[in-house]
Amino acid sequence: PSLACANKCTFCWRSHTNPVAMRWVFDEDDPKEIVEGAISSHQRKFVRQVVLGTGATRSERADEAQTVRHCALSLVGEPVLYPGINKFLGELHSRKISTFLVTNGQFPEQLEALPRITQ
Repeated sequence: PSLACANKCTFCWRSHTNPVAMRWVFDEDDPKEIVEGAISSHQRKFVRQVVLGTGATRSERADEAQTVRHCALSLVGEPVLYPGINKFLGELHSRKISTFLVTNGQFPEQLEALPRITQ
């Protein structure tokens, strides 16, 4: 949900064109729309790759790939800066999607306010 990071570390491998901010100053997308869009994109693109990937893919593998089971919130900035992070996590958890969150821990108040992360 966020490409913003609070730092511009010289050793960071990320694109240095990503925005830098200590608080949210950007347009805010609806958490439910983000989750639904990500699942839809997964089903359109990823599942197609599974089906077409080797030609030897069994149909049950393609059916299994339709269901999103895990979501990693990392490698795209500081996820706890996003004001809708709790609702976003709630949307994922309500769909039985496990969550994995990577943060540098720079915002302890936001971390304390998070619901339980499942991984």
